[in-house]
Amino acid sequence: MASTAAPTAVPLMDPKRVYEQWGPAAEQAVVRILREHSYVKGPEIDALEKESAASFGVARAVAVDSGTDALYLPLRALLDDRPADRREVIVPTFTFFATAGAVVNAGGVPVFADVLPDSMNLDPAEVARKASDRTAAVVPVHLFGAPADLAGVRSALGGRKVFVLEDAAQAIDATVAGRKVGALADAAAFSFYPSKNLGAAGDGGLFTTDDLALADLVASLREHGSKKTYFHERVGKNSRMDEIQAAVLRRKWPHLAAWTAARRAVAAGYDAAFADVPEVATPTTLPGATHVYHLYTLRVRRRDELVAHLKATGIGCGVYYPLPLHRQPCFARFSPAPCPVADRLATEVVSLPCFPGLSADEQRRVVAAVRGFYGR
Repeated sequence: MASTAAPTAVPLMDPKRVYEQWGPAAEQAVVRILREHSYVKGPEIDALEKESAASFGVARAVAVDSGTDALYLPLRALLDDRPADRREVIVPTFTFFATAGAVVNAGGVPVFADVLPDSMNLDPAEVARKASDRTAAVVPVHLFGAPADLAGVRSALGGRKVFVLEDAAQAIDATVAGRKVGALADAAAFSFYPSKNLGAAGDGGLFTTDDLALADLVASLREHGSKKTYFHERVGKNSRMDEIQAAVLRRKWPHLAAWTAARRAVAAGYDAAFADVPEVATPTTLPGATHVYHLYTLRVRRRDELVAHLKATGIGCGVYYPLPLHRQPCFARFSPAPCPVADRLATEVVSLPCFPGLSADEQRRVVAAVRGFYGR
């Protein structure tokens, strides 16, 4: 009798599939750390900071406890000395909550800007409209792994001295004109949350910059505002990355380029498969830039129905993000302006499985499910 068992589900993400590539080496490093009781401020952190700075081509990298704090700490360093009426920070409304949450927690005022409909990244024209003498910073997000138009943002600022902080949480290994994100603005923030393209065994983050004085200040803020033990120039917080996270990241980093190539190959397969489906718009990338596909995100018609169909057929998918930041209740007190493009995107986006180790058969099933839904 033929089997009637349902096919194995296709997950949206599955980092376990590449564990054997890096796991054994990380296990040895973690055991060494446990035996040596060298949990913080040790050689793994020192090495990670030096190696990552060299990888990005920046003067300094500062390891911190999360991607959120990699945003928060430089914003604190910037805003602490600003007058209260000059603490506005322009952020895209279509992004993860931490981008704007870090602004508020650092004492800033988020100014929500709409995004471009194709790239879903910050619209430079919106920056031009919202920038003023009150603007302290702009935080462009390289959403889903696609570099934002930083040149356009700089041009939109019209010569104003405004700090530009890349939110590169989803875009490690992406490039623009051969230069890596993380080295394209005044500073950058990365996240090593486990689901990221380069994930730790828990939370972790990294701040990068060519400004040595700023790097020193951020490093002190992660140590309760102390540059010298028990002497505190500012009120900081405990935002140190621990040795185990650094050890895991260092054993994973040599594989990042291959994992990025695998994501791009999957994305290219989807691009070709959906090219003749008018109800589906595939991701776009700036000219001269490379995408790293932290998420392969489509814009589609009848999104909610498609999501229900995919789930019913065992295909993992996700909606990033169902509610733009200017619609979040906690930000209502800032009186956000309308952002119609983001509102529309929130009803159209769906992310498909795209990760190293996704099999050709699994991708064919995903493609068949999407094309079948639209009668193709």
